[in-house]
Amino acid sequence: MKRKTRRLLLRKYAVILILSALSLLYLYLLDWLFGYGRGNIAYILDYLLYSASEKLAAAVMLLALIVPDIIYWVRGTQPGRGAEK
Repeated sequence: MKRKTRRLLLRKYAVILILSALSLLYLYLLDWLFGYGRGNIAYILDYLLYSASEKLAAAVMLLALIVPDIIYWVRGTQPGRGAEK
């Protein structure tokens, strides 16, 4: 079970990585297509997570996504799905 759980978690994060790379490529392609230049994304990123409360909320949400997966990776089991049956 531990091997299967770890394989699923690796697959999950591989898909997330591929989709994020494709999304960034799409943003850069559209900026280039519409004539904004390559520096437009960096300019926009300066205004993301501007205040401390936004940074804190983003950090908490990121931890809420990653911490359960770390626990599943170490234990090698996932919670039961008996309620769905």
